[in-house]
Amino acid sequence: MRKVDVKDIYEFKFVSAPSWSPEGDKAVFTVAQACEKNNNYQYDLYMLKDGEYCRLTSSHDVRSALWLDNDTLMFSSLRKAEDKEAVKKGEALTVFYSLDLNGGEAQECMRLPLKEASLQKLDNGTFACVAKYDFSGEDSPLCEVFEELPFWFNGEGYRSKIRRRLYLVKDGKAEPMTGEHESVSSCNVRGNDIIIVSHDFENYQGTDIGISLFKDGERKVLIPDGPAWNSHWAGFWGDIPVATLSDGKLHGRNQIAAMYALDGAEPRLLFDNEEVIGSGITGDSSLGSGKKIVCDGNDLYYVTVVDTYSVMRKFSGEGLETVLTATGSVDHIDVKNGKILATRVAEDKLPELYEVKNGSLVQITRFNEELFTGRLIAKPERISVKSDGWDINGYVLRPTDYEEGKTYPAIMDIHGGPFAAFGTPYFHEMQVWAAKGYFVFYCNPRGGQGRGGEFGDLRGKYGTIDYDDLMAFCDKVLEEYPMIDKERLGVTGGSYGGFMTNWIIGHTDRFHAAAAQRSISNWVSFYLTCDIGPWFGNDQCAGDPWNDTEKLWWHSPLKYAKNVKTPTLFIHSDQDYRCWMAEGLQMFSSLKLNGVDTRMWLAHGESHELSRSGKPKNRVRRIEEITAWMDKYLK
Repeated sequence: MRKVDVKDIYEFKFVSAPSWSPEGDKAVFTVAQACEKNNNYQYDLYMLKDGEYCRLTSSHDVRSALWLDNDTLMFSSLRKAEDKEAVKKGEALTVFYSLDLNGGEAQECMRLPLKEASLQKLDNGTFACVAKYDFSGEDSPLCEVFEELPFWFNGEGYRSKIRRRLYLVKDGKAEPMTGEHESVSSCNVRGNDIIIVSHDFENYQGTDIGISLFKDGERKVLIPDGPAWNSHWAGFWGDIPVATLSDGKLHGRNQIAAMYALDGAEPRLLFDNEEVIGSGITGDSSLGSGKKIVCDGNDLYYVTVVDTYSVMRKFSGEGLETVLTATGSVDHIDVKNGKILATRVAEDKLPELYEVKNGSLVQITRFNEELFTGRLIAKPERISVKSDGWDINGYVLRPTDYEEGKTYPAIMDIHGGPFAAFGTPYFHEMQVWAAKGYFVFYCNPRGGQGRGGEFGDLRGKYGTIDYDDLMAFCDKVLEEYPMIDKERLGVTGGSYGGFMTNWIIGHTDRFHAAAAQRSISNWVSFYLTCDIGPWFGNDQCAGDPWNDTEKLWWHSPLKYAKNVKTPTLFIHSDQDYRCWMAEGLQMFSSLKLNGVDTRMWLAHGESHELSRSGKPKNRVRRIEEITAWMDKYLK
């Protein structure tokens, strides 16, 4: 049997974006694959009908599709060389094609002078369109001008005076529906109505939102823009406008949002289940987008995380019904007439398309079956420990060539967020390390999701209770798995996991190698350089650089860098605006000055999402860098 190899990623196929037709007799979805030659991902559209699926496009750039009617699709694509060149030069252009499923080639049907435009169809034949809009007036390649906060944004780049604007498209012409200072983060339609969540950048304070309903061309403000509420989604439950809302009064930015109806003078609570509506398990083996909250008539469906499991709920007006509880990660869903499609990453499978029937998952596609047949996959073994009265739950992967009587090195992996959760889906980096002869273990310390608001509230406590949970879990793993060599322990993690890796090496020498990825080291500098720094830092660390400098500095791993003896690799990206590369550079410089062996690998052109959706070659190199570093000190 073959072991997992880091370069298997070039053979992976990633299923996403399932979408039922209006009559629910067929569906489309996308399949992506990494292309080593072009160092990118190629997306194409597939159709599901009568249990069979077939490929519809081969242009490698179709990420999703819109149903014009039950037999006609519409999607954006750049199929002409001159269009590709125009977009490459920065021209505002999105070209749409229609495809008759009864036969024939895709035909160009609309071109809009808008950047990255996405459409939703209204019943009257017009379209709601959200597109990038730049009114900065700057087009010089030699400079950038900053006049706003945030001045850059992860995955989007420099964004001063750049918005996501709502347009109404009629007869191929786009009319703006929102102003220059407003940016749309969520848009959904029902009939001829449009509902949006937006931010007003004239007085932006990081979490300010407004929710508006457009009906017959008239705008009605349902939630005034301001700091009173935070929301990530608005849509329709039947004919009633609804939204996820939290006021942050109990647990700050990470307060779990509940679902409210917006059909009166004040938001009306529909349900509150202390779980994140529309969330999934952390992983590195999904790609593409899709819906996590879906309204099917008078039924509202969503996916969420409970402990380390994926759960799907349905709300029909009288409490919540559990539709599915599954291992792995259920990522994207669509529902039509009660029929549910879902993409899922299982313990030993990459994303495939499933139908949910009677509380079970029935697999439909098998794109990765041949690749995984006969492949040695490490199976997650659940383990728990008590820490300060809480059950801290996690998993252990044995080396795939494990033999009784031998001892092995081990790597502790820490998730990002911190408001996230590990579970059991296939995790490529961990499987690579298991194939290389490592035990790999991971858990969900306090600060993460899936266990309610109190468990997830880490404000002002970074490096305290979470550190205690991780060390208690590590102790438990070493107790339960004596074949792990305590003198050959490594630790790694990204984002919050990178922060915690930096924190750990400044507070204990029990780990003999470390890899801090896209990390935070200094809350003072993070506060003023991160795309969400002023609001995230103030909320999570309970202070600002002027009034609470010592508080921020106390929680900064850089303060303890003089204690570090652990050889440490730093992984960063030069377009990561969530954790700006200065965070890694400060720790790297400190360790160099203190004579600790260190190395920094900086990926060009990558964002905070390097490990999940970065360019394929950089994703491979990242895992190779970490593996080589661990091998150097643990083998």
